[in-house]
Amino acid sequence: MAEKNFMRSTGLLDQCARAVKYCGARVISHVAQMACSRFGIEGNTVLFESFLGKRLDCNPKAIYDFLREEYPGKYRYIWVAERPSDWIDLYGSEDTEVVRFRSADHLKYACIANVLITNSPRSNELPFPKSQLKIQTWHGGGCYKKVGTALNEGAPVNRFITSRQFAQYDYFISSSSFFSQTVARGHYRFTGNLLECGMPRNDRLVNGDEIGRRSIRTALGLAESDCFVLFVPTWRDFGDDLPCLDVRGVKRAFERLGGSNAVMAKRGHYFSGRQQGSFDMDLDDYPDMQGLLLAADAVITDYSSVIWDYSFTYRPCFLFAPDLAKYEVDRGFDVDIHEWGFPVCESNEELIAAIDKFDERGFRSAMETHHAQLGSFEKGHACETVAKLIETHCFGNEEKE
Repeated sequence: MAEKNFMRSTGLLDQCARAVKYCGARVISHVAQMACSRFGIEGNTVLFESFLGKRLDCNPKAIYDFLREEYPGKYRYIWVAERPSDWIDLYGSEDTEVVRFRSADHLKYACIANVLITNSPRSNELPFPKSQLKIQTWHGGGCYKKVGTALNEGAPVNRFITSRQFAQYDYFISSSSFFSQTVARGHYRFTGNLLECGMPRNDRLVNGDEIGRRSIRTALGLAESDCFVLFVPTWRDFGDDLPCLDVRGVKRAFERLGGSNAVMAKRGHYFSGRQQGSFDMDLDDYPDMQGLLLAADAVITDYSSVIWDYSFTYRPCFLFAPDLAKYEVDRGFDVDIHEWGFPVCESNEELIAAIDKFDERGFRSAMETHHAQLGSFEKGHACETVAKLIETHCFGNEEKE
């Protein structure tokens, strides 16, 4: 009994169960790879995985869009989705196929695609062929909340599985020098090639895209004079209790700040439950997060890495963190939140006060300092950098058609 209680208290039972599950998944991976080896690698096929098939967006989507525009007809694209029927209208075309996540087709393409592009840890039964170009784009820039092995200090099996999987990627995309050393090299123990080019999804935010901004705002039904405010809370590992925003009070504050009608919208994390509230728009299912950031006049979030993305617009961004003390204990940060440069508000009253006294010039200076302190790699040409890498792998020195 004492031994059993000890194993429960130290999490050894969970660790043992995960170890057994991992070993079983790797057996499936090897069997699948052997079964598909007769097909051979398809030289121009690119497999995209985003958020375990829950959304088809983020950095993989930015790379996909760039390849289709700059290299028309040269590649065959495979996307995986939990519900392929939800995405066929957006992605189904002559050069693009959408298959079900963790299906036989997914396993097949994981074995035969010449290029893999993914933005999160993969299911362990999926293979990593040696000749395949494997690019981990990740899904968050800057360096904020802890991830990877930093969350598993007392769980050696978890640390082993995490580091073992990330060791199989050829390239890990980095948004900043701090991310390279702390997250890629540190938390994920990645020893391969770092692609220090910034995040592909941020190219249009860094470069600016006024035509795209106007188009998205029009599609959302926004007037040119509207102040579009986007609330983007992050996922909480320890529960679905999202911060309760005083939507009406915050809306009035933005109307005082901008002198125009404020439109309040929310966009939750793909793992989170839906937050109730008197928002003007519910954009939880909107397929293009970066498009929303491009269209927004201001953002309210908490610990989400969208603050890194949005900071390159230099438009107002506020951290609404009423559960900060709990979050610091349960999750933790790589850099003290008060050093990020954004107004940190632990109550609705503090948030409204921060909006009322917002200083545009001071905020821009704070963002420039933040970028410099983290050693930003965002230059606005990350998609091009990745595309050239893919082109070289697939076609050698052949000129782009």
